[in-house]
Amino acid sequence: MKRRQFLRTTAATTVSASAAGAGAAFAAENDAAAKADGAGEEFIIDIHQHVNYHGRQNDAMIAHQRTMRVSKSVLLPAGTEMTRSTTHNGKSNGLAARVFGTEAAARVATQYPDQFVYFANEIPDLETTKTELEKWLKRGARGIGEQKFNIDCDSREMRLIYDIAKEFQVPVLIHFQHNTYNLGFERFHKILEAYPTVNFFGHAQTWWGNIDAKHVPTDLYPKSKVTPGGLTDRYLSDYPNMF
Repeated sequence: MKRRQFLRTTAATTVSASAAGAGAAFAAENDAAAKADGAGEEFIIDIHQHVNYHGRQNDAMIAHQRTMRVSKSVLLPAGTEMTRSTTHNGKSNGLAARVFGTEAAARVATQYPDQFVYFANEIPDLETTKTELEKWLKRGARGIGEQKFNIDCDSREMRLIYDIAKEFQVPVLIHFQHNTYNLGFERFHKILEAYPTVNFFGHAQTWWGNIDAKHVPTDLYPKSKVTPGGLTDRYLSDYPNMF
């Protein structure tokens, strides 16, 4: 597949996962990407960046993205800092990496609109989760994530996240990590079936490891050969809303 075809496919996926206004913006960006491709330039999308990752300053992050020739980056914020079971009593605040919240991500995206867009995020089991996410989605957030909390991925609280994503027609990016974040990966097919119009982006150790049909859940960084047919392999093959 030629780069231009790939970019058009990617943009179409993004449009289907975003609200009308966001989709139109991405479509315009894709047109620019196609023109860049015709000029022999690459249009690179980095779907996973953070503000203040382990204390990194914004100028360093921006310089890094420019050095890597990234055309557009998606900023994934943390939720509110809280001491509760979903944040491992505070140990997982800031996505366990000192990452700042949605307001900081929105600020960078507003300051550098040609380089960054942002998602909204919040701890799923707060009374204010719905209003907080809706507030930022109405202000222009392109999705929800990185959801990285100690909770079952098919819990009532997480279904609220998916309901919001469905309403606003935006994707959800989920960090799957055995016995740590978004538990119950083996049951996630039920969510994919229950929310066919919501696009889900898988991420992290349990997601990567399960491309292997023989994956051992406790092995977060396997080095063995891959046997096709793992859970991730099947989710990607069987569900068009899984990415």
